Amino acid sequence: MDKIIISGLKFNTLIGTLDWEKQTPQNITLDLTIATDAKKAATQDDLNDALDYTKIVDHLNGYIKTHHPELIETLAENLATEILTHFDTSWVQVTLHKPGAVLQAKEIAITIERHK
Repeated sequence: MDKIIISGLKFNTLIGTLDWEKQTPQNITLDLTIATDAKKAATQDDLNDALDYTKIVDHLNGYIKTHHPELIETLAENLATEILTHFDTSWVQVTLHKPGAVLQAKEIAITIERHK
């Protein structure tokens, strides 16, 4: 299986269960690994045969701007569903990092894998 890896995507969004988190945007970071078949794109050197990661990033950006779940688990699940629904892939891994979620840790993160 070939994979496209997009790491360190930064977004500013509302996420959290506390009252202040529902009013103050916070930084989150995403790492994505997405299954693809890169052979045809590599052979033809044609973007039309590739998984267009710019479109994926733009799509997720739009989603994150308009959807504000409380839990990182919910957002990770929803982003995986968005990728599987709107792009030509059968498997995705999403890691969502929420820096500063607790004082004692640099960040809290969740990694999920989903497939069609």
